[in-house]
Amino acid sequence: MTTDRVRAVLPPLSAVAFLLIASPAVDLIGAIVPPRPGEVSWRFGVFGLFTNALVTPMLGLAIMQVVANLLEQWKTVRRIAIFNLILAIVLVLGLGLFVLDYLQLRQAVTGSSRNAYDAAAIKALLVGVLELGVLAWLVVSGFQSVGGIAGGKKRRRRERVGLVVQAPDEDTN
Repeated sequence: MTTDRVRAVLPPLSAVAFLLIASPAVDLIGAIVPPRPGEVSWRFGVFGLFTNALVTPMLGLAIMQVVANLLEQWKTVRRIAIFNLILAIVLVLGLGLFVLDYLQLRQAVTGSSRNAYDAAAIKALLVGVLELGVLAWLVVSGFQSVGGIAGGKKRRRRERVGLVVQAPDEDTN
């Protein structure tokens, strides 16, 4: 049950959530253009940038999911859950490719820079795995609130309960 006061702040929260998603995405795109997918070092760097940039958009997606739940916008909740699922799949694929790129590029890293390289790789992997766990949780909770991926259960609007007055007993008449 959402009060009118809470409903009044939900649209601005949606705008903040959008900014939390869009701003890091624009920054990331600016950092990785022009794309050079044939270069192992570029792919390695892009994954690190991606995992660093993903935390803030995930916060925005979580805020959007909460707002949509409070407003009982079940189609929006489902769309956010599907987007989170796609993002999780991209992250899983990225983690796999990152490990391969790490192993391939590590052979070229020499001497004292190898420790820094290993530390950067471990950080990116750890952050990526943690983000994957949070995304999975967002996906599950999103689909649970709408009754599954296809929205199997029809959500009923919550009954608005007002003042409850007890009916008189028949003995008092």
